[in-house]
Amino acid sequence: MIIVLVFAAFIAAAGVSWMVRRAAILDHPNARSSHSTPTPRGGGLGILAAIGIGLTPALVPEFNIDARPVVLAAMGFGLLGLADDLLALGTKLKFLTVVLLGSVITWLAGPVGAIAMTDGLSASLPYWAGFAGSVLWIFVVANSANFMDGSDGLTIANFLPAGLALLVLQPGAVALTGLALAAGLAGFAVFNIPRASLFMGDVGSLAIGAVFAAAALMGIQDGLDVWLYPLLILPVLADVLLTLTGKLRNGIGFLAPHRTHAYQLLVRMGWPHWQVALVYLGLSSVCAVLVILAGPAGWLNAFAAFWGAVIGLTVLHTLVRRRAAASGIDLKN
Repeated sequence: MIIVLVFAAFIAAAGVSWMVRRAAILDHPNARSSHSTPTPRGGGLGILAAIGIGLTPALVPEFNIDARPVVLAAMGFGLLGLADDLLALGTKLKFLTVVLLGSVITWLAGPVGAIAMTDGLSASLPYWAGFAGSVLWIFVVANSANFMDGSDGLTIANFLPAGLALLVLQPGAVALTGLALAAGLAGFAVFNIPRASLFMGDVGSLAIGAVFAAAALMGIQDGLDVWLYPLLILPVLADVLLTLTGKLRNGIGFLAPHRTHAYQLLVRMGWPHWQVALVYLGLSSVCAVLVILAGPAGWLNAFAAFWGAVIGLTVLHTLVRRRAAASGIDLKN
C-alpha cells in the first residue's frame, strides 16, 4: 500500500505541475529576484495534490488516523498562497489570515505543553503561553518556507530530508504527512531541478511550511521532543532568523524587500542554483540524521543537538556574509 501511495502522490505532483506549467501564469523577475527570465509559477498545486493523495488512509475509519490539522494547513495555507499569487494580497490581510488559521490548527492539534532540556528537567507552559507559542511556530515556519523559496531546487533541498525523517519519527498522521510531502516534492522536482521551468509559488511554499508545522504539533502531542522539529528544518529557520537579525543591525526595515539571505548571497557571488541547493541539501540531511539519532535511536540529547546545530549554522551564516561583504556585495540590499 505504501508503494502505491508514494507512486500515486508522485504522479499527481508531476502531472498537476505539468498542467500548471502549460497554463503559463508567469512570475516576472524584479530587482529582488534571483532569476532573470519570466517563469511559470503555481507548481505548489502539484505538491498539494500529492499531499491529498498521501493522506487518503486517514479517510479509512479502521486506521484511526486523525489528520485534520494537516488537512486544514494544506487547504487553508494553500488557498491563501494561491490568492496571493493571483491577487497580491495586502500584508495585513495575510497576517490576520495566518494567525486565524494557525489558531484553528493549534486548537485541533493541541498546543505545546512543556519544553524539556534533559530527561529529568523540563518546564511546563501555561495553556495560553503554549497556545500562543504554537501559533507563532506555525506563523514562523510557513513564512520561513515562503522566504526561502527563491532559488532552483532550494525548497526541495530543505524539506525533502525533513519529509523522509517524518516517516521514521512516528507512525500515523505524522508519517503519512512525511510520505506525502516527500513524494510531492519529488514530483515537483521534475520541473524545478537542475534549472527551473516552473516555480512553486506561495501556494506551495506557504502550504509546505504550514503542513510541516502542523505535523510537528501532532508529533509533540504524542510525546516526541519539542526540539526535534525545529532541528529538522534548522537550515531554513537559521537563514531566515539570522538574516532578519542582520537586517535590523544594518538599519533595514523588518518588512523591507531585500536579497540578503545566505542563499541569495551565494547566488549573487556567482554560485549556480544547483550548487546552492546541494549545500542546503547536505545541511538539511545532517539535521535529519541528528533528529533520528536524538529521537528514535535515543543516542543524543535533543536539546544539545539542536543548540549545537544552531552554533554551527550561525558560524556558517556569518562566514557567508563576510565573504559576500569582501566580494563587494551590498548587505543592505
